[in-house]
Amino acid sequence: MKFKKTIIFIVITAIAVSAAAYFSIGKKEEVEYTAAKIELGSIKQTVSETGTVKASSEIDLNFLNTGNISKILVKTGDYAEKGQILSELDYSGLSIKQQEARANLDVAQANLSKLLAGATGEEIAVSQAGVDQAKSSYDSAIRELEKTKKTAAESIAQAEKTLNDLESDSSNNITAYEQAVAAAQTTLDNTKITYQRSIDNNKDIVLTTLENKLTAAKTALDDINTILNDEDALDVLSVKKTSYLDDTKTSYKQASNLLDAANISLDAAKQSKDSAIIGYAAEDALLVLNKTYTALSACYNALESTITSSDFTQTDLDAYKTIFNTELTNINTAISAAQTAWQNLDDAILAYDTNVSNAEKNLAQKQASLDDAIISAGNSLNTAKLAGDQQITAAESKVENSREAWEVAKANLAKIKAPADLQDAALSRAQVKQAQAALDSVANQIENSIIKAPISGTITQVEYEIGEQTMAGKPAISILGENNFEIEVDISEADIAKVATNNPAEITLDAFGEDIKFAGKVYFIEPAETVIQDVIYYKVVVEFTSPPAPLLIRRGEQEQSESGERFNIKSGMTANVIITTAKKDNVLIIPNRAIVEKNGSGKIVRVLRNGQIQEASVQIGLRGDEGMVEVLSFGKAQDGSEVKAGDEVVTFIKEVN
Repeated sequence: MKFKKTIIFIVITAIAVSAAAYFSIGKKEEVEYTAAKIELGSIKQTVSETGTVKASSEIDLNFLNTGNISKILVKTGDYAEKGQILSELDYSGLSIKQQEARANLDVAQANLSKLLAGATGEEIAVSQAGVDQAKSSYDSAIRELEKTKKTAAESIAQAEKTLNDLESDSSNNITAYEQAVAAAQTTLDNTKITYQRSIDNNKDIVLTTLENKLTAAKTALDDINTILNDEDALDVLSVKKTSYLDDTKTSYKQASNLLDAANISLDAAKQSKDSAIIGYAAEDALLVLNKTYTALSACYNALESTITSSDFTQTDLDAYKTIFNTELTNINTAISAAQTAWQNLDDAILAYDTNVSNAEKNLAQKQASLDDAIISAGNSLNTAKLAGDQQITAAESKVENSREAWEVAKANLAKIKAPADLQDAALSRAQVKQAQAALDSVANQIENSIIKAPISGTITQVEYEIGEQTMAGKPAISILGENNFEIEVDISEADIAKVATNNPAEITLDAFGEDIKFAGKVYFIEPAETVIQDVIYYKVVVEFTSPPAPLLIRRGEQEQSESGERFNIKSGMTANVIITTAKKDNVLIIPNRAIVEKNGSGKIVRVLRNGQIQEASVQIGLRGDEGMVEVLSFGKAQDGSEVKAGDEVVTFIKEVN
């Protein structure tokens, strides 16, 4: 029969709350939900099974100390009497400590004897010399305090002067930092004036150049218009290749239109003197000049394709060629001049920006240096004040300490001159007892380095050899005695992963009823499985923690039983075992049913805030008994508030139509 689980009960206050939820469409539905409080308490995970009591009289023995084994006085199969020494660690170091403790005890006893005998003349003289030395140290400390106060005041005054000089606007005490700022400001002002003058000059040059070059373009276009309207040349102009004449007319018309627009842009630039508008005027002028050059080139090609006649002689043709060749040169020069003037203006603007920026950076650096100097001076003043306070405090402490040392020296002198009082004698006797306790402690450590047989029985196992280092948890010697019991239980594969050796266990025996409970622990888990009715189990052995007198728990109170025979435990009895596999105290716990898996959000809980449900993320830890679960952390609720112990989480929601 599987024993009913018993755990430390966590009281969860479950409350049923009715709330009215109103939706935006005006429909009213009544919602009923159940909530539980978030508790700060304990959570325990257990595994329960039923097993059988079996006789087991073997006791594993180990050293209470760790170290190297120096003696093994028994072997497997030997019989040992109760109290017999079985093995010893190397406690030579403890033996030395034992000698030191014994010597300290001798010193304490000698001091007690000396105290009771009283001080000698030589001791009184030495104590008087100590008083004189302490008085000298006290006088020296007073002088040092006065010197420290004076030095601190001078340092603070100098730091205050440095800060005041930096912060003052007076020209009487101008600092190098302030001079650097003023010089940088002057440099910035002069830089702006100089490079702005260069920009203004280049603007005038650009406007003048554009005006002159547009006039040159107008002249060139007038020459093209003249040849196009020359009646003597109409029949022979570009007869060899008429496309040159068409190109000339097209380019001429385009250049003429661009010229009108360029003149408008130029007038606007003259009015505003703005760099950007001047730039637009320069762009328009270059368009005119380039298109005029194109028209001139086309017209010259047309003349090259022209034949002479009686009305349009070779002399006339050569004259036109000379004119247009000259115009091509003029316009090409005009284009270069306009581009150069415009580029010079851009260079002047760039030079202004670059040099003014550098001057501004220099001013900012000088101002930053001044600001840093002020901050540094302020820090230095604060440091001087703090250091002064610390130095004065230290000097005052030294004065007080030396005064106390002087008083102590005087008191000691008076004490050794006076006969021993009851308090001193009591203290000295206490020191003797303290030394005796230290000696007893070392003796106890030596005793813990020795294994003695707790019962009479047969040695069944010797785990170590001489010279080996002992390990915690590994028995050194096993002895088989009488009247010990253990319990074998079969744990299913679903629970075996939770169980580990040394897990505590609570045991009841059907023979004694549920009111009598024994304490035990898991001390062996068989690695191989056992198949029972097609189900996989693993055999686990539980031992009583204090056989043969296990822990008695009756009506919630624990007491050690007087003897195992009191319960008359017998092999074959049915035992109900509850193994505690995990336990945590002082953690946040909630019912498992309060946790909801939400797509895309992981695990959440629904928290009540003023009758409204808000969601918060949750990370869980240990899953305990009775549906409780440990909470590692909560996220914030939807209103941004923290979720904490005492808050209520919803465990069930039901809509009531």
